[in-house]
Amino acid sequence: MGMFDYVLILDDRADIRCPAGHPLRAFQTKDFEEPSMATYLLSGGRLFCALGTDTWSSGGAEAVRWHVSGMRAVRESRYELREVPGPRRVRVHDHCDACDPVLVRTDQRRSLGDLVSEHPIFVDFTLTFRAGEPLQVERTTGTREEFKRELAGRGLHVLEDSEPLAVAHRELAQADRFPRAARWRA
Repeated sequence: MGMFDYVLILDDRADIRCPAGHPLRAFQTKDFEEPSMATYLLSGGRLFCALGTDTWSSGGAEAVRWHVSGMRAVRESRYELREVPGPRRVRVHDHCDACDPVLVRTDQRRSLGDLVSEHPIFVDFTLTFRAGEPLQVERTTGTREEFKRELAGRGLHVLEDSEPLAVAHRELAQADRFPRAARWRA
């Protein structure tokens, strides 16, 4: 697979959402030269590369600052920015954590005896930057229903949300997220 870079959306004008309407703010990409886990920031319709600093070197203390706020420690890091010149098209991708994954029945047991595999809803976009023009955002992946049809087309047994196995899987997953002691206190 190789390395990739991150693209973080800091610009509120860049209204990037999954097909169900959930806002998305962080993506991965391999569209920059020599991907190396670098962080790119979209702000004000412009794209910047955050140039990291070595916080362990003698000059690093200026780049990182800690402060206490209530019962939390906050670590601030400072980075030099380099604007990425346009015009440029950047393909970015991630998955939507807010969307329910597509459930697929497997042929054999998985960890803990589960017969269901979860497939998150992946979302891909093309971001186009041109000088003097607003950012253009084009979603290049389909909806949850289209993804279900694609998986079924590959010969997988896609569960409908109302099927008993899918309902049971979601109930067990929900119970695992909220341990019994916490549920009793609520």
